[in-house]
Amino acid sequence: MTDIVEQLPPVLGGFDLTDHQRFARAPEGFPYDVFARLREEAPVFFHPPGLTEDGEGFWVLSRYHDIEYAATHPEIFSAQGGGGRPKGGSHLDDMAFGVLAGVIMPMLDNPRHHLMKHLLTPAATGDAVAALEADMRAFAASLIDAALERGGEIDLASDICEPYAFGNLAVLLGVPPADRAKIASWAHDSTGFIERRSGLPSERSKETFLATQNYAHELLLHKQAHPGPDLGSALANGDIPQDAGEPPLTPYEREANLLLLLLTGAEQPRNTIAGGLLALARHPEQWRQLRADRSKAGWAVEEMLRWAPPNPYNRRTATRDVHVRETLIRAGEKVTLWWPSANRDERVFPQADRFAIGRVLNPHMTFGHGNHYCLGAEVARLEVRLLLEELLERVTEIQLTGDVAYQPSNKHTIVLDLPVRLVPDRRRAASA
Repeated sequence: MTDIVEQLPPVLGGFDLTDHQRFARAPEGFPYDVFARLREEAPVFFHPPGLTEDGEGFWVLSRYHDIEYAATHPEIFSAQGGGGRPKGGSHLDDMAFGVLAGVIMPMLDNPRHHLMKHLLTPAATGDAVAALEADMRAFAASLIDAALERGGEIDLASDICEPYAFGNLAVLLGVPPADRAKIASWAHDSTGFIERRSGLPSERSKETFLATQNYAHELLLHKQAHPGPDLGSALANGDIPQDAGEPPLTPYEREANLLLLLLTGAEQPRNTIAGGLLALARHPEQWRQLRADRSKAGWAVEEMLRWAPPNPYNRRTATRDVHVRETLIRAGEKVTLWWPSANRDERVFPQADRFAIGRVLNPHMTFGHGNHYCLGAEVARLEVRLLLEELLERVTEIQLTGDVAYQPSNKHTIVLDLPVRLVPDRRRAASA
């Protein structure tokens, strides 16, 4: 490990971007100080292999407009692979094509990506989302009320953000009520293939992943037999138009994408909400401003999203030689887009390192950008807003009562421990 650190270019300050454990020790679960230097000194930077399994280095894009360029040119920066590289995907280490790369939506290029997104969009936007609002609000209120009844001393991430996000996902996917508790329990211990606490795979996390995978298969069959107006049914029963020039969805594509939704569809809002509320706890003056003027809630949601993006990077593969600024990136080389760095780029966001609920112009990239803009962005915004509004209605202060801990991961910024005291609004309680 010492040898690897000594080989790192000075601009990294000894921080290896491939070392998951280092991310857990960063103040916000992400090395914002490192990326501030990269934006200034090396905005198009080649990172050495570090701890990658395949022993390959990769390009790091850290400035907003460079990331924007790559994200809006998927024909040059592929999500599934290309440029002579036989494998690909959106992680640092290659994934075999046809297993996940080229199958699941985050690792799929057009035209198939666009066709799948078009198929699923009606079940995740517009009227479909609006129909969920009343129940989502009531669910948020019930979780907060239960926490206050217990005295308000809680872990905000695991006691409110996690059940809230996974409960909403279950409804969105159409998971039968009898199955929701087990889905939530699996997610509490593991994130995908690894343990939530250690950031490493274990026998238990592998068993949990397999159980989730088996459940995705069962849910797919259930939705094919009993379709409804939900996202799970759209994936189970919808298909690519026959005249689109693409083959129909395979059973494996349906199952793999449903598994992806079960694993990550709630993980992202869980962590964004936790990170955003942590920012409000650390900036009590912002919380007081928001309680005094609820009309700023929409701006506050966007600032929470900018401040606490749950996905640090997505990897692309250059399909041909291309210059970014003055730097030549060759076909087949790995390129990483670091969304939190884009969100703190001083060239786009005045006082970028200041958390400000009154920020009006806020073109953050928390949901990605371009072709792979997040399908669930509308649902996520609603989730953040409703929980925030219900907290504002019931809570006068969010007080940190202990240390905040993050999962060791460079792919997901996950708040493990967020101990707080929710101070109830006594006037509201007295009038109830």
